[in-house]
Amino acid sequence: MPTSRPRPDPVIPDHEVLRKVGGGAYGEVWLARGVTGALRAVKVVWREDFEDERSFEREFEGILKFEPISRDHPGLVNILHVGRSVDGVSFYYYVMELGDDVLTGREINPIEYEARTLRSDVKRIPGKRLDTEFCVDVGVRLAEALRHLHDNGLAHRDVKPANVIFVGGKAKLADIGLVATRGQRTFVGTEGFVPPEGPGSAQADVYSLGKVLYEIASGKDRMDFPELPDDMPPKLERKRWLALNQIICDVCEPQLSKRRVSSAGDLADALKRLQEGKRRKRRRPVGAFFATVMTAAALVVGTWEVFKGSPWMNFSGELGSLISSGDPTPQSSGVNLPKDPVPALIKVNSRPEGAMVIDSSGEILGTTPTDLISARVGEQVSFRLEKDGFAPVPLQAIVPASAAEEPLLLEAELKVFSPPQPNEPWTDHLGQRYGPVGEGHESRQPVGQEQWEAYRAEKERPADAAEFVEVEEGQIKRKIAVTSEGEAKEFCWWLASKSIGAGLLTENHEALPLMDLAFSNPGLSERAKKENLRPFRCRVQPIAFARIVLTTEPAGAEVFMKTSDPAFTNNVGRTNGQLAIESLKPGDNELLVLLEGYKPLSRKVTLKRGETLELHLKLQLNNSVVMDKPWENGLGMKFIPLGPDLMASIWETRVKDYDAFVRARNLPSPSTDFQQGPDHPVVFVSRKDAEDFCVWLTEVERKQERLTQVHEYRLPTDYEWSLMADLKEQVDISPAKRDSLRAKVFLWGVAWPPPGPAIANLADASASKARGIPAERTIKNYEDGYEKTAPVGSFPPNALGIYDLCGNVHEWVSDNYSPTVASGVLRGGGWNTYQPQNLYIGARNTQPPDFRDSIYGFRVVLAKVPPPPENTPAEDGTDSDG
Repeated sequence: MPTSRPRPDPVIPDHEVLRKVGGGAYGEVWLARGVTGALRAVKVVWREDFEDERSFEREFEGILKFEPISRDHPGLVNILHVGRSVDGVSFYYYVMELGDDVLTGREINPIEYEARTLRSDVKRIPGKRLDTEFCVDVGVRLAEALRHLHDNGLAHRDVKPANVIFVGGKAKLADIGLVATRGQRTFVGTEGFVPPEGPGSAQADVYSLGKVLYEIASGKDRMDFPELPDDMPPKLERKRWLALNQIICDVCEPQLSKRRVSSAGDLADALKRLQEGKRRKRRRPVGAFFATVMTAAALVVGTWEVFKGSPWMNFSGELGSLISSGDPTPQSSGVNLPKDPVPALIKVNSRPEGAMVIDSSGEILGTTPTDLISARVGEQVSFRLEKDGFAPVPLQAIVPASAAEEPLLLEAELKVFSPPQPNEPWTDHLGQRYGPVGEGHESRQPVGQEQWEAYRAEKERPADAAEFVEVEEGQIKRKIAVTSEGEAKEFCWWLASKSIGAGLLTENHEALPLMDLAFSNPGLSERAKKENLRPFRCRVQPIAFARIVLTTEPAGAEVFMKTSDPAFTNNVGRTNGQLAIESLKPGDNELLVLLEGYKPLSRKVTLKRGETLELHLKLQLNNSVVMDKPWENGLGMKFIPLGPDLMASIWETRVKDYDAFVRARNLPSPSTDFQQGPDHPVVFVSRKDAEDFCVWLTEVERKQERLTQVHEYRLPTDYEWSLMADLKEQVDISPAKRDSLRAKVFLWGVAWPPPGPAIANLADASASKARGIPAERTIKNYEDGYEKTAPVGSFPPNALGIYDLCGNVHEWVSDNYSPTVASGVLRGGGWNTYQPQNLYIGARNTQPPDFRDSIYGFRVVLAKVPPPPENTPAEDGTDSDG
């Protein structure tokens, strides 16, 4: 961590250090004058700010790799010199070109100098968006800079407005102190700019840049994404702003698998086409298109204005090229092709070059970059790129009309893929060489000190986990690692995971240590001899997967395999007869078997290589929930099934139910200004209070084994609440849209006022006795007998057996009213409701989610937990915005 002790001014050879102009967790920036009189910025990174030597040296290595490429791209701050302190240990530094002054540009006054950054630009007009053309220009420059950085195997890891400076009025990517080899997963970055999957990758840099563009284009904080700006652009600028906003949404989609733009090259190309007034190369998904239309409508922007400029409106006039890497282009594009073929030209390229280009007929057309290839406008073309050491990449496109005027360029980034091949030598990511032995490959030399130190630094293993002994190999002396068999296994596991990430092994490979138990050397220490520390070589080989054939009594149980992350399990199927669980890694595995109404069963098994293990497990009955039968939980709350994965409480959550929660959590009870009994619905609760109750009750009943890990209590969604009321509504629209489409029908029918006898607790003659409820705010000639809340179930249920869906208290649901409005939704009306439009089954009340009142309560549902996404988020380690 950075020290708080005062430090002397750094001494930088051939420079006069003038004053410190910036600083943060990763170094200080000083203003200095060189021997030529030119003003420079000098970044100083102190050794004492790092916990260990290896971390400090890793950052220094990143700068050394960055320095020679920094001057090759106009979007990167030029590094002019890198060096160490005079004593060689206190700090390292690098000299950079100096950015513009925030007020005077290139006219620098050393006494008053403050660097102009994107952050300073935004702070000058807080809450206001920057000009769209300026945002696009900045985006193009920075995306191209990231492409250059990524193509050279590096990642920035902290892209944010404060790290974008201006030199000669042009944006450049700065603060290179965090640059490192791509894939290095040290947790750095700034909250909000780091994607859910974590930092350190090229995709993470692109996501961060997307959030930078969101801030400057919207005037909002990155944590507000995807909220729209308070001041929408004027009409002439709006169309381009909407196109830029769509690109930003494609970049900043939280789920990695759904992210439409994930490489710097794709982002740069999309922004350049927008800058040049061209359409996007690919077709937008239907959902994104309608999201844009709905956003525009919500902002009172004419739908025609958005629609007329979209690729969908112009698709029949000029074909989008619909390029994809790996995703097939639809065979039927729905486009009318020209009657007379129009000749066009295509050029295919790749990064790196030299890939063989094969067309759909199998003909080899050459290597990248290709000569011009003849095609026709409207034709669907398909190519396959192959290069030794890289994964094959398919390229598809529909040739646009513009290709008749200038060649269409199709490009792809090749991913390293070079796993071991039978009877051929192989090299791992550490540079260790292997020879083929049987079905696998074995390293030719024992693991040396260099390879071990790379492992120890990244895995943070203790320094004494291995010792080093000098040996002579072919007249060359070399130090090799001697360690325990357990530590050698850890090294091999790390080696395999790193090589998989680098494309040198597949998920179906494993690495195992070959211990040299007969090793003897006079350099072995007494400790090494006593603890039997020995050198080892590595063997990589295809995993001999095991399998389990499982039956349960009774049948029909859900089976999960526990993973290394205790928060996640993999659902492997149901035991409807024999369940075969394939492709299991040898070693320790753990099964979790769940069946509603039975006690969860966990079974650990140790599998041998290639083994088939037959298991029969008998489950024990208990009092847990069965989702297709009415059920009563531990608090006496009663539930009825609404489907195979959902049950609804027949009552609103009662005072006594909520009291159990507040007592357990030592919270204050909700205060009311009127008398309530234990069976009355709890009031004065916010949506967050209701959600916290659900989390608590889930935890309690899982411990009591009333629920399994695949069940949870939660608030109903707006759509689910409608199901409880037997109201059929459209699924994939917002509550606001459903509100606008509601029918004029009540829970009892279409008559108004409600017929007698009383069928719900509404604003009746009794309610008019309450303070602040005048007679004109009640339903004329209606009497239900309750001034305020009534005990739950006091009135007849609906046809499904659910009570109080009309009146008593307004019930929170989990949704916001619309994607653009952060207001919560309540359903069903309450004891205070008297207007017919607020008692229609489809009516929605809206309030801030943290609001509490004597008319607001909730009911819960019991639901199956949805399976986790395929790409689970990595741990997030971020620092604050400096």
